[in-house]
Amino acid sequence: MAMPEERLSYLEQQVATVAAKVDMLVIESQQQREDMRRAQEKHDADIKALNERIESKFDKLSSQIQNLTIAAVVGIGAIVIGGGAIIWSAISTLKH
Repeated sequence: MAMPEERLSYLEQQVATVAAKVDMLVIESQQQREDMRRAQEKHDADIKALNERIESKFDKLSSQIQNLTIAAVVGIGAIVIGGGAIIWSAISTLKH
């Protein structure tokens, strides 16, 4: 009868070993999921920071373009007024 008891004991040890390995795999799986979650959160934070930097640079660039456009319109207006003054001056000297 010792043989079946030894076999039963061996099988119980094997089951305990497999159960312990399954428990370790579950713990490792949970740790990997937690690591992946943390990595995703960091990635999301990095993307958000990058988007904010891009938005800030875009706002600055937009402001500079607006300022340059205003300066160009003022410059063209000055050229038109100067040209008109030259033409008016030339016409008024021809009349006299």
